[in-house]
Amino acid sequence: MSRKDPDKLRKLHVRHTRLRKRNAQMSTVNRLAFCILVIALCAVIPVTALPALEKSKVLEETYHTEWQDKLRIAAEAKDSSDREHRAIQQDPRYLEIKARERLKWSKRGERILVFPEFVAAK
Repeated sequence: MSRKDPDKLRKLHVRHTRLRKRNAQMSTVNRLAFCILVIALCAVIPVTALPALEKSKVLEETYHTEWQDKLRIAAEAKDSSDREHRAIQQDPRYLEIKARERLKWSKRGERILVFPEFVAAK
């Protein structure tokens, strides 16, 4: 071996050491960049989902109030029909009154007043 061989070996060793350090630094930078990316995604995804969640909450409240209104109207209609059914069973005059209203009949000497339906202004 000549004298240059140990110099070349030393240079190669120094070069190899520098490359290993640079590789380790790049590996650290890559890990750090990946962690920052994951943290950014964890912060961005919920922020972008908030408007959709708010919209769905508003829709849910709207549907809930609509169903409550429909249930209230159905309960009122059932209650009204139950009262009418009981009145028909218990009072024969009520049945006569309803039949005469539907057929628009009257007895002799009776005066029937018909009022127009009230329509509320919008």
